[in-house]
Amino acid sequence: MTEVMVVLKVFPEGDETDLEKVANELVSQLPQGHKLVRKETEPIAFGLKALVLYISMPESTEGGTDRLEELASGISGVSHAEVVGITRLGF
Repeated sequence: MTEVMVVLKVFPEGDETDLEKVANELVSQLPQGHKLVRKETEPIAFGLKALVLYISMPESTEGGTDRLEELASGISGVSHAEVVGITRLGF
């Protein structure tokens, strides 16, 4: 089965948001077949950082990446989330 790597950027509501807690909560809610490959933070402005998650998932996932954005955006302390990249992993 072909997989894709999704780069999901999660924006916090403020600088007091615990990004590690957000990442852990999102990982616990990932659908079957999805897995966190890597996580990092990226400066936005004025000390505020975004959480950048690299998630592998089956290419044929119903709804595509919308579900990931919805899951992340529904976590307490998250302003919004958006997919900033997708790369196919298998041929």
